[in-house]
Amino acid sequence: MKRFLAIVAAILCVLGTVWAQDGDGGPFAHVGQGDKLPSFVVKTTSGQSISSDQLQGRVVLITLWASWCPSCRKEFKRLAANDQFGALLQQENFLFLPISREESSATVVAWLNQKGYPYESALDPDRAVYNLFASEEIPRNIVVGPDGTILYHGSGGSKRELNQLIALCKEELEKLNNK
Repeated sequence: MKRFLAIVAAILCVLGTVWAQDGDGGPFAHVGQGDKLPSFVVKTTSGQSISSDQLQGRVVLITLWASWCPSCRKEFKRLAANDQFGALLQQENFLFLPISREESSATVVAWLNQKGYPYESALDPDRAVYNLFASEEIPRNIVVGPDGTILYHGSGGSKRELNQLIALCKEELEKLNNK
């Protein structure tokens, strides 16, 4: 029976990741395309507070992650190696907001420094922000438009998904910059 339940759980994880590739968050999502970004406040590893209200007017990529998560680790590595993502980080109207789930500032800072990633992360020590978006699966990626509307919500962090996210962010930035 335990083996059967483990197989069912594995199948559900795979299906959840596949379903989430449509950009609507999958079966565990609490928000999806077209929804307004939920209200939240997070503190970064440097102690700065960022509220969802402060994100208005920008294209934002929120990544919900944890340093212990193998898929999250792969995703960060892919992002760091992607020149197009690097170019996005240079854009004034773009913000990458990684939010670490259930980890201390010391753990997150140590991991980011060890890997040499130039990003600061926000913290969600009690999973309150994560719970606004979903009940299961990380990494989760949410692209938010300048008006606060969720344009994409997916999980898994596959190479294909990251390419979709980067293309969507570039497209939205072009629209914003051409206004």
